[in-house]
Amino acid sequence: MKKTWKYSHILLIGIAIAAILYWQFLTIRYDTLTFLNLFLYGGLLLGITIFLLHYFQINISDYMPKKLLHLFQIGCIFLLSVFILIEGSIIYSGYHETSEQGDTVLVLGAGLVHGNHISLSLLYRLQRAYEEYQKNPNVMIVVSGGQGSDETISEAEAMKQWLVDRNVKESHILVENRSRNTSENFRYTMEIMNKHGITSKHISLVTNRFHMKRAVYLGELNGFTISPKPADDLEYAQLCFYTREFFGLVRAYIFHY
Repeated sequence: MKKTWKYSHILLIGIAIAAILYWQFLTIRYDTLTFLNLFLYGGLLLGITIFLLHYFQINISDYMPKKLLHLFQIGCIFLLSVFILIEGSIIYSGYHETSEQGDTVLVLGAGLVHGNHISLSLLYRLQRAYEEYQKNPNVMIVVSGGQGSDETISEAEAMKQWLVDRNVKESHILVENRSRNTSENFRYTMEIMNKHGITSKHISLVTNRFHMKRAVYLGELNGFTISPKPADDLEYAQLCFYTREFFGLVRAYIFHY
């Protein structure tokens, strides 16, 4: 008997192939990106599953009671709606910028490449922070980011060196080099600001657009008043970053880090 492909199966196989090709493209272009393997493993799992369903002519609805099938469909619609709403808020926050300036500029770290080199995401953050410094050369800048297991120096030290190389005075840079996540960025920054007698907790927050929603939430949770100053995202990696950020934001809402 000839096994004809359903349109839904063809569509899902196409999505699976696209996910794998997207993974391959980003792997070649950007070398190292976190969360990227989701597209490889997700694409493989989806493609293999659909192929097996087609090959053995399995129709899942034949093995599932109607009530359970309806609950499953409702659950899928609900989860998709939640995903769309949260992603919409993440995108909106990334493009929402206030003209108000904070009394301190806080730049959040991002992973280094090859141990000690500024990544493109971090470069965009530093360029935006430098723009804020040029508007007000008297402003203090806090660079925040610890040292990962694959890094030879802390993100904060690499960020400081980048700014000093562009004639930002060392006396205007505070280094927070202990943090391992966004919540710690703010907690340890608060400690350093208090240690240096900076009483105003109104900050200009610099991070990439995809990260701004979660960063503002966690920053306010840690006692800061925030004026968002979003930096650009990697053009071709936005799908990867915004997908990852959905899970990051949900985790932040639940666990506050």
